[in-house]
Amino acid sequence: MKIKFVLMQKLLLSIGCLLIVGLSWGQKDTIQIGLDAFVIADEGENVNVDSLLAIEPKIIRDYKWYKERYHETDLMYKVTDNKGNGFDSLYGTRNMRPILHGVAYRGGSNNYYHKTDKRNNHNAIPQDGMHNLCQEGFSAGVYLYRQNFDISPLGDTCNCVDEAWNKFDYYQYDYFDSTHVYKMLELTYKAAVNQETGPVYLHCWNGWHASGFISGVILKQFCGFSNWDAVNYWDLGTDGANTSPRYQTQRERIKKFQPYPEFNISDSLKGCMCPPMPEYIDSSQLHVEIEHLVIVPEAIPVGFDVVLYNVKFGPGKTTFGNISGNKDIVNLKKALDQDPNLVIEIGGYTDNSGSHAKNVDISNRRAKFVYDHMIASGYPEERMTYKGYGPAKPIFSNRYKSTREGNRRIEIKVVNKTVHGGDKLVDEDIHNDANVVNEEQLKKSYLTYFFEHEKEGGMGSVYIVDSLMFASSSAVIPETGYGVIVLQNLIKYLNEHKLTKIQINGYTDSSGIKENNDTLSMKRAEAVFTYLSSNGIAESRMTHSGWGSTNPIAPNRYKWGRDINRRIEIEFVGD
Repeated sequence: MKIKFVLMQKLLLSIGCLLIVGLSWGQKDTIQIGLDAFVIADEGENVNVDSLLAIEPKIIRDYKWYKERYHETDLMYKVTDNKGNGFDSLYGTRNMRPILHGVAYRGGSNNYYHKTDKRNNHNAIPQDGMHNLCQEGFSAGVYLYRQNFDISPLGDTCNCVDEAWNKFDYYQYDYFDSTHVYKMLELTYKAAVNQETGPVYLHCWNGWHASGFISGVILKQFCGFSNWDAVNYWDLGTDGANTSPRYQTQRERIKKFQPYPEFNISDSLKGCMCPPMPEYIDSSQLHVEIEHLVIVPEAIPVGFDVVLYNVKFGPGKTTFGNISGNKDIVNLKKALDQDPNLVIEIGGYTDNSGSHAKNVDISNRRAKFVYDHMIASGYPEERMTYKGYGPAKPIFSNRYKSTREGNRRIEIKVVNKTVHGGDKLVDEDIHNDANVVNEEQLKKSYLTYFFEHEKEGGMGSVYIVDSLMFASSSAVIPETGYGVIVLQNLIKYLNEHKLTKIQINGYTDSSGIKENNDTLSMKRAEAVFTYLSSNGIAESRMTHSGWGSTNPIAPNRYKWGRDINRRIEIEFVGD
């Protein structure tokens, strides 16, 4: 019997043939055993396909081969980008990053952005993605969600880029199930210690959250990451999509994971496989808790506000139970005990329900409740103050009940502390960036201020359309509100100054993906351009541009800052 493998491009993967035990063909017959792999048998010969496929694949490529092939540098390096581009032989993946060189990779499934076979984002990896991973020598893929896995093939067979035979297995494991986490670690361990076992691709939909969780666990298991190293890695890997309070659960699960001794590897192997963190980190993406002030106090600068995420108030409530046993209060006391120079302000906050005056009173009483407990616990008054800020500076959306509760909070401002040496987790320069203005500067940055003080002279040329708040991911100008009134005042001003021309600049916050932000900021600028044009301002007097998330004027790590950064600036060109 003569058997040969033929590569042909097909769109459908036949799985049923993997179950065939014995087949007989007349003349020359063909059976498909992969997306583009076929067996051709001579006339009248029996072929035991199961026995053929049971042959162990011979894929011998070490970590160095993959590291060089994908040009891997660090843990945040993307082999494929958010739209699945960057490495044609891995098309079908998204946001693919190394976890362990040549052993484990994370990412998403490229369905929504797929050029030829678009489908809903909530799907397993597309067939060309599975086949490309197979051809790249990957031994397995893991889909971390359940949705639509039932319509996905369970694997693929192929000739690899070097013509070696490979079989790719596809699994569905739940990232939140400890038993499944163990199985994923086992797959990773086998790929790490067996040179003939190809890498594993662990993926969710976008390559941000679920894949980031299992990656953080893998880095704790195989690379010795600390709890906070792993949590910071998770936050950085979300590409900024880490602001929802529900993600706190994932951070806690990463911290609670304890490595399994049966999956220990040698230090030399760690040195080969474990990529470094990026040399330069956007620390505004990191998630900071009060425990950082205990474990890495050198990382928290003076003036930084730390949210007590485990302190929760009910609607309208100013106290909560078991304050002495609350995890964040315990850590606050530890931080004060460790650093005799630590001075704090206890800030109370509310959501935006009810009147402003009432909210300020409630927030003040919340702050005082914590303050009174700290004083009763023996901490001196000169080391702490308290203040209520009402609904100011929300860190989560007030639109939904599930997120409003996160705004009913306590924040600890670091007023003074011992100056520590060493690297900073939070880059002070980022939070004191020249582009990030203080509240007094912000007041003078709005168009209303310009209209009120224009005749005084010495005014600038660029001003923000105040209160023109775009909803997240939206370019729709509100029909009513103070922002619309300001636009009407701008129209009045331009009608009075016929020679004045303007440049309309649109901006977004830093949430989401750069290319989406660039497009969205342009659409916002265009919306204002169209609004002014429809109200009689000649188009020849206006230009418009989108600048994405560049030049933030408020910190993107807070919701109130992101609200401000989603803005329109008017630049007066000449008169």
